[in-house]
Formats: sequence, C-alpha cells, structure tokens
Amino acid sequence: MVQTFTFFITAFLITYFAVPSIIKVATIRNLFDEPDERKLHQNTIPALGGVAIFAGIFFSVLFWAESFNFSLLRWIMLSLVITFMLGLKDDIVAIDPLKKLLGLLAASGLVIVYGDIRIASFHGLLGVGELPYLVSVLFTLFVFIVIINAVNLIDGINGLAGGIGTIASLAFGTLFLLNDHSNAAAFAFATAGSLLAFLRYNFSTAKIFMGDGGALVLGFVLSVLCTRFMNSDISLGMLPNSSISTPLMALAILIIPLVDTLRVFIIRIADGRSPFSADRNHLHHQLLDLGFSHRRAAVILYAANIYFILLTAFSMSLGIHTVLFLMLITAFVFSQIPALILRNRAQATEQIFEKKVERHAA
Repeated sequence: MVQTFTFFITAFLITYFAVPSIIKVATIRNLFDEPDERKLHQNTIPALGGVAIFAGIFFSVLFWAESFNFSLLRWIMLSLVITFMLGLKDDIVAIDPLKKLLGLLAASGLVIVYGDIRIASFHGLLGVGELPYLVSVLFTLFVFIVIINAVNLIDGINGLAGGIGTIASLAFGTLFLLNDHSNAAAFAFATAGSLLAFLRYNFSTAKIFMGDGGALVLGFVLSVLCTRFMNSDISLGMLPNSSISTPLMALAILIIPLVDTLRVFIIRIADGRSPFSADRNHLHHQLLDLGFSHRRAAVILYAANIYFILLTAFSMSLGIHTVLFLMLITAFVFSQIPALILRNRAQATEQIFEKKVERHAA
C-alpha cells in the first residue's frame, strides 16, 4: 500500500510542476493547437501535455522500481518511449497515418513478444479458453491498436480522455492491489497520479491539451494494464460471489472509449466514408450539441464508465454471458440516447418551421 502511494504521489508531483513549464516553453516557441472549423476551442492552446504525463509515469516508475522484473520493465519502458515519441512528433509535425500505425505496431509488438504481455486466454468467455501462441500474439496486437486509437479518439473535449484514463487506471490499480499484484498496481496508480495532476490544467477551462503524445501514451499504458489484468487471478472479496471474469471487467473498465469508437466507425462505414474520417458523431460531440458544457459532458461520461464497472462487479453471479449481454445492451441504449434526442429536436424544429411556412402561405 505504501509503495503504491509512493508511485502515485511521485507521478502527481512531477506532472503537476512540469505542466506550467511546458506551457511557458510552448508559448515561447509558439507551439499551439490552432483552432479551426473542426476544433472545439476558440483560443490557441498548447497541445504538449503528453510530455508532462509521460514524465510523471516514466520517472515515478524508474525512481521506485526496485522490486520490478527488470526484463519485463525494460520492454514496457522502451515501448512507452517509442509511443511517446510518435505522439510528440505528431503534435509538432504531423505524421503520415500509415507511418504512425506502423510505429504503434512496432512498439506494441516489442512488449507483446519480448515482454510476453499478451492475452493468453478468454477464461471461458464466448466458450473460448486458452489461445494458441500465434493467435494470442496477433489478437493482443489488435487489442493494443484498438485501445490506443480509442483513447486517442475520445480526446475531444476538456478533461474527457484524462478523466476516463484516471477512472480506468484507478479501477485496474485497485483490483490489482486487492489481489496482491503490487507491481501492476503501482504502475496503474502512477498513471492515475499523473493524469489527476494533468486534469488540474485541462478540466473545464483548459490551459493545455494532452495531444497525441499524451493520448497515445495513455492508450498504450491502458493496453498493458488491460492485458496484464486479463492474465491475473482477480477476485472481489467484499462481494458474496467474489470471483470475476477478467475479460468482462476489462471490457467494463474501457467500455466508453471502445463503444464510442465502434459506434462512429459503424456510422462512417454506413455513410460510405472511411472509418478514420473526421465528423461530429462522437458521444462527447452529441452531448455538447444537446447544450451541455465540456465539464458536464465529461462528468456524464465519467458516471457512465463507473456505472458499467459497478454493473459488472455486482452482476457477476448471474453468469458471464448474461452479464456480457446486459453490458452490451445497456451500452447500446446509452450510446443512442443523445442521437435520438437530437433527432427528435431536429424533427420538432422542422415541424415548427413547416407550420410557419403554411401560415405565411395561407
């Protein structure tokens, strides 16, 4: 417990005191995220918050990592550095999407193959048990890319990616801590500490954005935590039925970015567009269109994320496939509510307009 708190507070302090210096350097060097027709902010704001997030996680782990498996830690840190450099370069000088994808595949592949951090089993979910090695490696690589890009895509309003990342890392860290996986818990809490410090400057009125440097790092860390979590024996001793399905719980912890990404990809493909094309169909965009502020939209999605985690934890006695069905149905309904409200508003406005036209014509 003390070790975990040390990682948390060290990461928090490094990030908290690094951000003002980064803002100052960005101002001197004119390194800003300029507003345009697609951006939601009106002012020039630095997008180098990922430097502080990376520094908080990286140095807190290096400072206190005596008990870590060095062979594993070096591959995690090497992959983390590669991911961070890719994101940082994209924040300063835009990278070709294909080159960025290849870089992420290389970084993820290193930790999956050489660090042996891979999803080895579904633990009976959908009737799937142990995976053959090659299938395990390829599937884990796919999961890494999906999670990294999902986190990157929800980084669209103030505090959202940082807040969801904080909830996810705290959830993973708490469950690791309760089950004596102290090293994994320390890594998760270091991430949470860094993100909480960053939110001090990003939530509500943003003074800095995390940029790709932060979003890619966060996505990579959550991918590592998710994979490590699915390979661990995890239980909740405080519940009547303490055993949990780690694949289900991992899905619940990351469900907001995953569902949002799947949803917008389906919409874009159905419209005959590339799934990677830009639009305003993300849940956070729709909440803003409903009139919510950045703060309230983010808090709504925080609450939804926490709800899915609790739903999964307290429904496990119903059986893993029943819980999976409940989770997916609930997620589908939740994701459609903002779109339905906006559609009804548009139809009502159109009807009012048509009535006015009819009156003028009469």
